[in-house]
Amino acid sequence: MSRKRDAFSLDLFRDYQPEPVVERFADDEVRAWSLAGRLSKAVALTIDDSGMTREQIAAAMSEISKSNVSKAMLDAYTSQAKEQNQISAVRLAALVAITGDARALNVLLEEAGLIAIPKKYEALLKRERARELRALLEREEQAADAEWRAKQR
Repeated sequence: MSRKRDAFSLDLFRDYQPEPVVERFADDEVRAWSLAGRLSKAVALTIDDSGMTREQIAAAMSEISKSNVSKAMLDAYTSQAKEQNQISAVRLAALVAITGDARALNVLLEEAGLIAIPKKYEALLKRERARELRALLEREEQAADAEWRAKQR
């Protein structure tokens, strides 16, 4: 017999939503016909959400990348009409470093089936990979044992 739910007690976890491990834009935010268009939209949203002016971002990107980045260049990177002016990998990395927002990088990596995650999770990934390898080795060991036993009969 099932127990009735207590309607007078609050459910502490009802509205709880854990923080996403992988930061991404919603698909509708970066929808475009091409990867270049998606990246342009992602760069524009990253800049808009940063709370900094394009001039400030351009100056910081210039310092990090050791090359001149102007506001006009940022304007071109965020324009879908100027697909020939795509942001370089070095400048995208600088934008991520300045804003702390890896979502634009994840838009680019998505096509390759990859993601950018915070470095603090690297040890957890190593642990899970080791567990996968251990399980694979155990299956191989069991298959070899079964083969050995079958040949002994």
